Amino acid sequence: MPIKLTSSQYKAIVVVALVSAASLAIGVKYFWRAFPEAAIQFRVNREDSTPIAEKFLAGRHADISEYHHAAIFNYNSQAKVYLERTQGLEKMNALTRGPVHLWRWSHRWFKPQQKEEFRVDVTPSGEVVGFDHEIPEAAAGANLQPEQARAIAENFLREVMHRDVDGLEFVEAFDEKRPARTDHSFTWKEKDVNLGDGSYRIAVEVDGDQVASYSEFVKVPEQWSRDYQTLRSKNETAQTVDQVFMFALIGIILALLIQRLRDRDLRVKMALGFGAVATVLYFFGQLNNFGLQQFGYPTTDTYSSFIGKYFLTSVLVALGAGAFIFLLVAGTEPVYREHFPGLISIRRYLSWKGLRTRSFLMANIVGIGLTFFFFAYQTVFYLAANKLGAWAPSDVNYSDLLNTRFPWVCEEE
Repeated sequence: MPIKLTSSQYKAIVVVALVSAASLAIGVKYFWRAFPEAAIQFRVNREDSTPIAEKFLAGRHADISEYHHAAIFNYNSQAKVYLERTQGLEKMNALTRGPVHLWRWSHRWFKPQQKEEFRVDVTPSGEVVGFDHEIPEAAAGANLQPEQARAIAENFLREVMHRDVDGLEFVEAFDEKRPARTDHSFTWKEKDVNLGDGSYRIAVEVDGDQVASYSEFVKVPEQWSRDYQTLRSKNETAQTVDQVFMFALIGIILALLIQRLRDRDLRVKMALGFGAVATVLYFFGQLNNFGLQQFGYPTTDTYSSFIGKYFLTSVLVALGAGAFIFLLVAGTEPVYREHFPGLISIRRYLSWKGLRTRSFLMANIVGIGLTFFFFAYQTVFYLAANKLGAWAPSDVNYSDLLNTRFPWVCEEE
């Protein structure tokens, strides 16, 4: 026989609906003011940028046919924060759509246990803005004078990167003697790009008589970096305090677990079930992130050992997550059962009969309503904080998560 809702439950549903509607209206109207996003115009995605990078390497006479390939969406977070703090979000967005190439698809071609590898950075608009040919230090090459090497670098800027050398201001140069060649590095800055105390710089490396590296980057002032680190240290202190309370909570859960074990009031099978599900889901999440980890593969390791280590680490981390869920359920379920005897037990919630109860229905309605409420709460909190002088970096609406096979199952780090 169907169980009817009571009048108080109908009233609760109406209240939740009204709160949800008001919260949704606040979130839709003010969310983007509280959480602005860095504007990125994607004309090419990761797949589209790959042939662009391959074409550039082909022009450098690089044979990558037998190399492994990995790619991620990448940017320098410190440079982004510096631009946003000093230039403002609107101007930063204008700069990154023009002369400053902050966002890029980073491609890497490598062979296990081989020093030589290739990297190419392609912007979301399809321009190559970074290149690196990692050459073994013992490889033979020319021993050019700085003037000769600089001429090669400037010719590369003009002929390959199509840059106006007259629009660049020379900053510095240094060389390093290798066993069988001399490497030279040259740095310029853009004259027409005003970044306050910082600057937008171009660097070219000539190994022997071949261009081995090209990069564009924001030079962040050292004093600003030190000041920002001081600011960040306060956040890190708050995080440390938060962790202390977290560990204290875990200690309380362990104490409850020991007490219930002594009293033989512990439903181990149910807790193991929750822990097993958490372990499996977390493990698949780790496997889903393999493509991102592959980009950082150290070629000093064998590829099989890298995969083996990643697989083993994923298993151990997943087991740790499962163990935490096991302890959480095992330690708190008896307390829930003891203090709320009139409510349906956690074990019964997982049955078909439990899913059809009024308490399950009301819990889901309230839970969904709280989701809307906390969106509005966060929005109002950050709007008020901004008025009082607080600041949070803008979101980047395109991250490494979108390079995974199933981005919707990833967890943000």
